[in-house]
Amino acid sequence: MRTTNLEYFKFAVDAGSLTRAASVHGVKVSTISRAIDRLEDELGVTLLERNRTGVCLTPAGELLFEKITSLLHDLERIKTTGQLLGRNGRNVIHVGSLLPPIGDRFRLALSRWKIKHPKVRIIFHEMGARDLLVALSRRQLDAIFFAPFVRFDEIESLPFCDEELFLALPTEHPLHHYQSLSPDKVRNETFLIQDWGQDHSVRDRYAEILGTDVAIETHPVGKQCVFALVGAGYGVTLAARSQAECGFPGVVFRPLAAIDARLQILLGWDASCQDAMTGRFISFIRDLDRQS
Repeated sequence: MRTTNLEYFKFAVDAGSLTRAASVHGVKVSTISRAIDRLEDELGVTLLERNRTGVCLTPAGELLFEKITSLLHDLERIKTTGQLLGRNGRNVIHVGSLLPPIGDRFRLALSRWKIKHPKVRIIFHEMGARDLLVALSRRQLDAIFFAPFVRFDEIESLPFCDEELFLALPTEHPLHHYQSLSPDKVRNETFLIQDWGQDHSVRDRYAEILGTDVAIETHPVGKQCVFALVGAGYGVTLAARSQAECGFPGVVFRPLAAIDARLQILLGWDASCQDAMTGRFISFIRDLDRQS
């Protein structure tokens, strides 16, 4: 089974069409199409349904896409590790995060790390809470930033930052003129949330803050896509202060007036890991916390 065929299949799914995938990756549409055909022949199943608007996964494709994506990540990590061993050193650390690293705390940590370790690259992986744990256990990630509402008994952790939660509304929403909003004010709204695969940790956290009777609609996308849907009027969502401060076209942000309306972020790592670079990163974050 050729890795290229697997990669082209993932490219097509990520792009939503063969044409877009070909344009993004600088190859011909026919090249991607033939690669997917070969992969389907080898596996004996149809992976994609193709139409004028693009491609979508078949039931078999949905099942195999997750496994193929994980396999490609593993292969890339093997390649990276081999290259580093060949250079007799490790100058990269893989960090996973539930949120994009855009807050003041993240910016301070990353900028100081770069000053102290200018030759060490940090590669960020944004993914769902459960995927973070799986990737950490497989050593695909060296450390993760996650929220404590997801219980990871298998790892060590320390506090990293704490952010106020905001409500994200369409700019023309009837409630946009309020300076802050309580959960009761938005009880009848549809809340749009990120939810990758069978990871319902974010949904559970929303229910804790807003109540179990709130309508929740899940989307397997990043927060930017959720904000885009909010701006288009499909619903509302919660956002951390750092996301609210960045803003988003068509969206207004208002503080959530609730007792537990905060998002705490922890740094987690596998305590059994003996990697020196990972230990150096953990120590750096711990020292930064002590200095604050």
